[in-house]
Amino acid sequence: MSKKVIINGMLVALSVATNFLSVAQGDPSYRQNQFNILMLNPAQAGANSYSDFSTLASNQWIGIPGAPVTYTASGNFRVFENFGVGVSMLADKYGPVKLGKADINLAYHLRLGKNWKFGVGMKISMSDMYVDMTEVKTIVGNDPYMMNSLRTGFALNGGYGGLLYNKYFYVGFSQPRIGRTNFLNANMTQFVDTRTGMIGYMGANLPINSKLDFRPNVVSRYVKNTPYNLDINTIFTINKILDLGVSYQVMTGIGMIMGCELEKKFYIGYSYMYPINNLNRVTTQSHEIAFRYRFANKSSNKQSPRFFL
Repeated sequence: MSKKVIINGMLVALSVATNFLSVAQGDPSYRQNQFNILMLNPAQAGANSYSDFSTLASNQWIGIPGAPVTYTASGNFRVFENFGVGVSMLADKYGPVKLGKADINLAYHLRLGKNWKFGVGMKISMSDMYVDMTEVKTIVGNDPYMMNSLRTGFALNGGYGGLLYNKYFYVGFSQPRIGRTNFLNANMTQFVDTRTGMIGYMGANLPINSKLDFRPNVVSRYVKNTPYNLDINTIFTINKILDLGVSYQVMTGIGMIMGCELEKKFYIGYSYMYPINNLNRVTTQSHEIAFRYRFANKSSNKQSPRFFL
């Protein structure tokens, strides 16, 4: 068997695995970013004037074998006026790749004058990735080099981020993974750079009148040698209860977002995405459903915007 065949087979699997090794592509891209905000940026821990617990389930590219299925759960706790703690967990299945991850996020929020705050955060992550090489089809049947699976074992990593915000505007940046990911039984660094890229985002809370608010936001993800990822969302909130909006991922998909808040504690959200690239030849839908519960709610202040939704 030629060396070229071996390397090509390994690259097929690792090209999928790389989507999870980097945050910009690795931690999945969501439409409802408020339910994975700690995965975007550890500086978001404690930024709200309340604590909350969120869950999300995502099923992308329905109808394609091995399409991504993702589950997340997170808790964001405002421990003190200027300090927050966040925890999050993720379970992901994408083709031959299975990923489990847990994060602890710590953030300090510094007041900048009367109306602004700046948050700085750090995270510690533990993850385990498994790549089942036997699920990868190659041009050589029963390829002995594809019979062994790849696994990272429990691996530690870290990240950092910053967040500038007031009541009506926010802008954040982060590098949620700063270390390389190494497999226990293979050295893939000569083929794939497993370090992460950067995430940047910004948004606004713009009251139009007493019954209608406009909340646009943009999320940008960049990883070296991978396609640039840009999400643009426009959301309208009616009577502080009902959210309706449109989501556009540049060159990838377009969809809708909707959500409803019940009694200022419960929130249920749903999003639908239609691919506008070649994927629409084989699939026409991706779905997300999410739930959030607020507790220890305090009276809002001028420093706490409503992030994303």
